[in-house]
Amino acid sequence: MENNFILSICIPTYNRAKYLDGTIFSIVQQKRFQETSDIEIVIADNCSNDNTREVCGKYIGIHGEKIRYYRNDENIEVANIERVLSYGKGIFLKLNNDTLMHEVNSLDRIIEVIDQNKDNRDILFFSNGTLKDITSLHCKDLNSFVKNVSFYSTWIACFGIWKEDFKLINNFSTIEKTLLINDVLFKMISSNRPVLVDNYKLFNSLPVTKGGYNFYKVFVTNYLGLLEEYRVKKKISRGTLFNEKSKLLKHFLIPWSLIMLRNKKQYSFDKKGAVPILMQKYRFHPLFYPGIIYVYLRLILTKFKLVKSEISM
Repeated sequence: MENNFILSICIPTYNRAKYLDGTIFSIVQQKRFQETSDIEIVIADNCSNDNTREVCGKYIGIHGEKIRYYRNDENIEVANIERVLSYGKGIFLKLNNDTLMHEVNSLDRIIEVIDQNKDNRDILFFSNGTLKDITSLHCKDLNSFVKNVSFYSTWIACFGIWKEDFKLINNFSTIEKTLLINDVLFKMISSNRPVLVDNYKLFNSLPVTKGGYNFYKVFVTNYLGLLEEYRVKKKISRGTLFNEKSKLLKHFLIPWSLIMLRNKKQYSFDKKGAVPILMQKYRFHPLFYPGIIYVYLRLILTKFKLVKSEISM
């Protein structure tokens, strides 16, 4: 097949065959995939020990060279993100979690955005309906991007990169340390590249068991550290940094702390050193101590409701 792909959907995966099956199906069932040669799916299997190979083989048997499967000899962890992108042949490389169920016509929307920007080569970010009352917006610099997109910039499902840009990046491996895809994204934007943020709802994420890294180190130490680095470089203002710290605490750290504490079986994140990590970044923040009190009160209320429910049974 001649290589004329516009979009490469790049899926890094590990031991999630049953979810991956649904993810691939939600893509290949769309007319844009079935009736054109615009799109390919590339899967990089991080040495899974389930039936991931068989799941991918099933779809390759139907769709041939439009789906390609690669299996790593060993688990290379986060480096698998760069590897799967390197396999893509399309003009635009789009990361895709192995737990995403695509909405009908999501491929049409992505291709439309690519076509509209293939000449200017603006950075494209797909925020998936996470931004309130916004269909799309242009951000002229990193400060504007952080101000509008906030911590959603950390989600790999929102990330995409032009193939020609990917070839030029020589420090993609920094994400192996930070575990943050926006480490790469911020580097590109800070070089005076405008960003188109498309807020169309493209997919839903399936509820799965998550964990394997220190939650607070990644999203407090690493993410806020990244923002502070660009504040020093004067790419982000003090006001934007302060506001982002507030958003992160109020809308992400506090809710997810409650979720993890209430659902310990589903979320196996490492929470070691949570309080010292939070204190390092938030000890002088006006929302921090009320937030701590709020978390403890909600936990006490939850335990009280459970006890009351057991008594009434």
